[in-house]
Formats: sequence, C-alpha cells, structure tokens
Amino acid sequence: MKRYLFALLFLMFAIELCASEEIQRIDSIVNDITTLRKNYEEKLLDEKEKNIILEQEKRSSQRKIKNLENEIKKLQTLLKNRKNRVKNKIVIKEEIKKIVLKSACTDENPFPKLKLKNSVAVKELQHKEKLQHFKASAFRLKKSADIYAGMTTMQLVSQWDKGTSFTSNVKSETRIKITGYFVNKVWKKATKEMWVKLSDVSQRDK
Repeated sequence: MKRYLFALLFLMFAIELCASEEIQRIDSIVNDITTLRKNYEEKLLDEKEKNIILEQEKRSSQRKIKNLENEIKKLQTLLKNRKNRVKNKIVIKEEIKKIVLKSACTDENPFPKLKLKNSVAVKELQHKEKLQHFKASAFRLKKSADIYAGMTTMQLVSQWDKGTSFTSNVKSETRIKITGYFVNKVWKKATKEMWVKLSDVSQRDK
C-alpha cells in the first residue's frame, strides 16, 4: 500500500513539475512577443519622426530658395534700370554674388547661378569701336594663313593657301575682315564671319 502511495505522489510531483516548466516556457514566449512588438512600434515611430523632419527640412529649403530667387529678380531689375550707373552696377553685382554663395545648400533642384556680363564680350565690343572702314579693295595672301571666326577669337574656320584672293572694306589693328573671295576667278560673297591677320596679307595690284 505504501508503495502505491509513494508512486502516486511521485507521479503528481512529476506532473506538477512539467506543468511549471510549460508555464515558464509560455511566460518566456509572451515576454519575447511583447519585446518584439515594442521594438517594432518604436521603429515605426522613429521612421515617422524622420519623415516628418525630412519634410520640414525640404519645405524650409524650398522657402529659402524662393526668397533668394525673388531677391535675384529684384536686383536684376534694378541693374537693368540703372545700367548706365557704374557705381550701382558694382554694388548690385557684389550683392548677387553674395546671394549665389548663400544659396549653396543641398537641394535636388537648385536654381541656376546667374552669369554676369561677360568681360571678354565687353572688351570685344570696345575693341570694335576701333575698326577702320575703307573703300572695298582686293587683297591676296602672302603665305598660307589661318582664317579666324572673329576679330579677336582664336577659333579657326579654315586655312587658305598662299596667293588666295579676297575682298574687304573693314579692318582692325591686327586683322582684316574677308567680305568675299574668288573661286575660279569668280567673286563669291562671304556667308560667315571670317578674319585673317594683316601681317599675312598684301593688297592685290589693280
């Protein structure tokens, strides 16, 4: 009888021990699920906050760019209206440079930088005032020579052989403009800008 009682107690103890282990396992699983859910919710919150911050920064950058564009337009108008006042030109150009530098922020679509009047073009315009116009005459090349695309540019459009004849009625201090040339002794009008160095040219005998 005692043996059966002892076996029954042992069986009850084993059942209780197994039940306790299952309960601990279930509690552990519940804790893991709770932790995972909390981490996931925190991650979602972080992503949402990041998106909000990025959107705010984007809107702020767009507002700054819009304000800078408006300032540029005002200065351009002022420069156009007062183009003959050198002092104002200098002040406005400096202001435009400051604004362009200030606008150097990270943005996907930055507005283009303004290009102030090209100093080379200004010099060329001033140089054109020294052009000499004369009665149209015929000339010939003393040697093979380069033909340039403009009065001051170094861009070449062709190279002519020694003895090639052409006509002109305008020259600068260093070059002469080709207004027409001869092909098989027939004069042909020049259809594009062509200049040659004066040092490579001699006037053709009449």
